[in-house]
Amino acid sequence: MKYLTKLLLLGVILSSVVVTSTSCKKVLGLQLQENWEFQPVVLDPHINKSAWDFLKDRALGKVPADTIFKLMYNGIMYAGIDTNLYMQPGKTFIFLHTDAIRRGTNTDSYWGYYKVGTPLKVGTKWEDYPKETVKNWLLYLIADGEHNFGTVNHIVKEVQTAMPKNADPKNPESLIYFSIMNDQNFKFRINDFIGTKRSTQARTAGIIATNGPVHVVDRIVEFNK
Repeated sequence: MKYLTKLLLLGVILSSVVVTSTSCKKVLGLQLQENWEFQPVVLDPHINKSAWDFLKDRALGKVPADTIFKLMYNGIMYAGIDTNLYMQPGKTFIFLHTDAIRRGTNTDSYWGYYKVGTPLKVGTKWEDYPKETVKNWLLYLIADGEHNFGTVNHIVKEVQTAMPKNADPKNPESLIYFSIMNDQNFKFRINDFIGTKRSTQARTAGIIATNGPVHVVDRIVEFNK
């Protein structure tokens, strides 16, 4: 009982100190925090360079840890794709982080999903695959028009790609689908349509190059219905 009484008395004393100290803006000798108005800052998504220059910068950089597009760059070179496509205006580009191409035996990476040889094993280089196959897949990642936050919403948007029609029997019209998750996170989704067997969420979305938006993925992108 005495212990409880002491605690109550201590509480009364502290309360008195707080009340009587506010006029001098201190409590127990410590300075009170002044009012501070939070000012939100939105990062500028513009990179002031073409999609191709952005890809090269992050593929051929001098710092090994900053070459996340090197495997994609190597694939473009191997497939013989005209790099002017990555400088054309009015396009949307999906860029492949290293993990979207090579990620051990994981089947959500290109080399892990499309196994090669007899017996089948995980690919280790682009040369394990026919040039035309690699070319068509990379062309599939270039979409007509600019599709970004503000032009895409939770309703799935159907878009034509640079892959030639009938190149993929599963996707004869060479279509890709964009949407944004209808929740507080607003994640950018690719091929997240009814009946899909695989959809992909962008790792980083909404990068704005001078010739169109860039969305970076770290998992394979495919039309699989």
